[in-house]
Amino acid sequence: MMDMNKKGDIWISAALYTALGIIMVTLILSVGMPFVNKLKERNTVLQTKNVMYEMDSVIHAVYNEGFGSRRPLYVEIGEGDFLIDEVNDRISWKIVSEEKLGIEPDLPNPIEEGSLKIKSKSLGQGYEIELYLDYKDEINLKSDFKLLSGKYNLRIEHTYTDADYVEIKTSG
Repeated sequence: MMDMNKKGDIWISAALYTALGIIMVTLILSVGMPFVNKLKERNTVLQTKNVMYEMDSVIHAVYNEGFGSRRPLYVEIGEGDFLIDEVNDRISWKIVSEEKLGIEPDLPNPIEEGSLKIKSKSLGQGYEIELYLDYKDEINLKSDFKLLSGKYNLRIEHTYTDADYVEIKTSG
């Protein structure tokens, strides 16, 4: 009779330890995942900043070298909307985040880091973060696509047909 109770005790202990383990893992994940997502979004913003700095550098170099100058540029856009706006001569990237990511929202003027401008806007539960390069009254842009997403081998070229402009197109 005593042996039957001991076997039951072992199974109860095993079930309790398993339940406790599941509860602990769930707690760790529920606390840790928002932190991991915040780090991931912050890393995406930093990578995109680097892409924008590099693109700006190549655009200015090609423009300053004169007609016929061209350079290749590899671009990888993971998340967000990367737009080339020919009408306003502007290159921008936007992402919506639940976190501020260190960028103060709703400032009257964008934050300037060299020629890169950064702004954030409150959207109820989150924030729309935008990085952009504004070439208005400086360089005319032309592109064979408007929205970038994924990996691209680009060719940036200073050309002149009916007007002076820098053209951004896919290589190949």
